Amino acid sequence: MDQAQLIGISIGLGALAVLLILVFIKANMIICQPNEVVVLAGRKRKLPDGSVVGYRIIRGGRGFKWPFIESVKRLPLTTRTVDLHLSKVLCAGMIPVNVEGRANVKLAGRAEEGLENAVERFLGKGPDAVDRTSMQVLEGSLRGIVAAVSPEDANTRRLEVAGQTAERAREDLSRLGIVLDFFQIQSISDDQGYLEAIGRKRNAEVIRDARIAESEADAEATQVSAEQHRIGREAEIQAEKAIIKHENELAVQRADLQAEANRAEERASVAGEIVRAEEQVVLETTRAELNAKREEADTVVPARARREAAVLEAEGKAAKILENGRAMSEAVELMRDQVQAGATEDLFLIQMLPGLLDKVTRVVSDNLRIDKLTILDSGDGEGLPTYVKNLTNSAVTMLEQLRNATGVDLERLAMTAAERKDKATELPKERS
Repeated sequence: MDQAQLIGISIGLGALAVLLILVFIKANMIICQPNEVVVLAGRKRKLPDGSVVGYRIIRGGRGFKWPFIESVKRLPLTTRTVDLHLSKVLCAGMIPVNVEGRANVKLAGRAEEGLENAVERFLGKGPDAVDRTSMQVLEGSLRGIVAAVSPEDANTRRLEVAGQTAERAREDLSRLGIVLDFFQIQSISDDQGYLEAIGRKRNAEVIRDARIAESEADAEATQVSAEQHRIGREAEIQAEKAIIKHENELAVQRADLQAEANRAEERASVAGEIVRAEEQVVLETTRAELNAKREEADTVVPARARREAAVLEAEGKAAKILENGRAMSEAVELMRDQVQAGATEDLFLIQMLPGLLDKVTRVVSDNLRIDKLTILDSGDGEGLPTYVKNLTNSAVTMLEQLRNATGVDLERLAMTAAERKDKATELPKERS
């Protein structure tokens, strides 16, 4: 056998093995639909409460079955409708009635609802077993509830009776693994005509009560109409009285308002006169004050201004004389200090000489004014020479007084300055 045949045989065997595996998985893979429970029996498992059971449950999913060890059974969780037809159910007073009802039940799908109980009781049984069990439990609960009420109460309080029956039956059904979705009573009847008789009696009572109520209503309506007519007439009379009273009060108020208006008008007129008189007084007072101020402005203020101007002018002149004298004194003191220094005595005095002469002559010129000079000659021709001689003597006298007062000899300073000038002129000639 060559290599190609071996490869073909290997591929065929591999494909066969894969196919067998798929068939095995398909045969042992369990798919659980949402509306059912799959029970795999054959292997033991431990429940949360510690008990051990020989099955496991798959709900809404998939699982794997151990071949040759576990068996698979399905438990439907679809809702079942149970119709109740109970006859001769004894009510309070031993009155038999017929009750028809309907309930929706299903097997428990969760552990807390009793799934373990449902598996143990209904696994492998048909749906009729669930219907019969549910019907028996509901019948027993309904008979117990109806026995405590009268037929008319059971009929009028049908919802309450159905609720109590469902509450009692739900606890019993949960222990069997059955869930009660709802229960309702459709009808209650009896074979002896008790409820019909009660109905006729109630109808008669209702008709009687209706007629009595109608008569009472008519009488009450008539009485109320008469009373309302009387009340309406009294209301009209009271309204007319109130209208007349309000009209009288309105007339009085109008008169009071008119009188008040007249008084207010008179007060306003008198107040106007008073205000005008007061305004006239204020006007005259203001006019007198304005005249006084005008007189003061025309006479007193100019005189006060002229007096203050004269005072200021005199103070200015005095200050000028004082300042000139103080300046002269300071200049003389400065000259004395410089002369006593010795080194630059002559030069400094020569430089200060024009200023000193100017200050001295300015003091004389400011305080001595000659508008016109007339020289009288005695006939000997000595008038003008005498005047010139007097001026020269005045200049000499002034220089002597300056030397006596300050110690500065202007004549000596002038001669010294001339000698220095001559020496300064001769020195360049000798050098040349």
